[in-house]
Formats: sequence, C-alpha cells, structure tokens
Amino acid sequence: VKNFYLICLVIGSVLFFSTGSSVALDDKFKDWLMLVRSEALMSGVSESTLAQAFSDVKLVPRIIELDRNQPEGRQTFTQYLQRVVPETRIEAAQKRLTEHRVLLEQVGNYYQLQPRFIIALWGIESDFGRFTGGFSVINALATLAYDGRRSTFFRAELIDALRILDKGDIELSAMTGSWAGAMGQSQFMPSSYRRFAVDYDQDGRRDIWATHADVFASIANYLH
Repeated sequence: VKNFYLICLVIGSVLFFSTGSSVALDDKFKDWLMLVRSEALMSGVSESTLAQAFSDVKLVPRIIELDRNQPEGRQTFTQYLQRVVPETRIEAAQKRLTEHRVLLEQVGNYYQLQPRFIIALWGIESDFGRFTGGFSVINALATLAYDGRRSTFFRAELIDALRILDKGDIELSAMTGSWAGAMGQSQFMPSSYRRFAVDYDQDGRRDIWATHADVFASIANYLH
C-alpha cells in the first residue's frame, strides 16, 4: 500500500510540474506573440488579418526537430548534382519544357530569359510543383522565430508573411510551405515573395502555389 501511494505521489508530482511548465510556456509564447502583433501593426498589417492569422497559431515540435537535424558535412559539386539533378529529373524537365512551351516562351521573352532556366529552378525547388510542403507557413515561422536560434531572420519573415496575407494574395488556410517557411512551387521565403512574385495572369493574386503563369513569371523575375 505504501508503495502504491508513493507511486501515486511521484506520478502526481510529475503531472503537476509538467502541466505547470506547459502553462508557463504557453504564457511566454502568448507574450511573445503580442510583441510580434505590435510590430506587425506598425508595419501596416491590419487588426483583422492579425486576428485571423494568430487565432490558431501554435508551436510545432516537429519543425524544431527538423531544424536541429539538418545534415552536416560538405558535398562535392558532383555529389550535389547527382542528388539534385538525377537523370529522372532531367527527363521530367524536358517533358515540362514541351508541355508548357508557349507560356514559357511568352514569359521568357518578357524577362529576357531562356525557358530552360525557369524549368531548371522549378524542378530543383519543388520537383515541378510536386513537393511544396504541407506546413502552415505562419506556424512554421512563428515556431522558428520563437525558438531563438535565428529569431531575427524568421521574425522578419513572419512579418512579411503577415503582410502577404493582408494584401490578399493567398488565404491563410492555403498558405502552406516547407518546415522553414519556403512557399509554393518556387519555394520563396516571404521576403523573396514580396520582392519577386508576379501576378502574370492579372487576376489580382500572385499565386505561386497553383498558377503556372505566376510561378514561371515569378521565377523569371527572380532570375532576371
């Protein structure tokens, strides 16, 4: 019986302190978000956008894990090419070049850039739009900015992401990307998006997630 009560006491203590730590962390994160909110307001982001963006924002442990476990060591250029540009990707690039030739030539002529370079970056960044990431960009950037290792960089990117939402280029639910916050088929960070993304089809949105015209023009504008 004594052992039973001792075990219960230990478990109860662990649960108490674990819960307390969680609450403390939540409060600290909320305080940090208030500072980010103030900074975003000063940058011109509306209250309504901030209310929506931060309504369900959360820290994502998996993102911290991925950030901590990036591969170390250097690769030779040959090793890099073999990993990033295998034969299968070259074949896929040739197919995409043919498939989108008319649009690529239009974009290429406008930006004075050969279509093959647009296709190359598209393939390297997202495997021609196949892998764009499934993380909430706001959650990813908030997690990395709060984590502290590169907080200044990711905090600035978070503010830029909020500006993008405020402009209406993309809905919050559709603003997905890599664990590091790179977005769309061109894998632009929010700051690069604000600088280089193009509304080529003139529908009022710079859609690098689903609109080939905007994807190609944005890549061309970046490389131009």
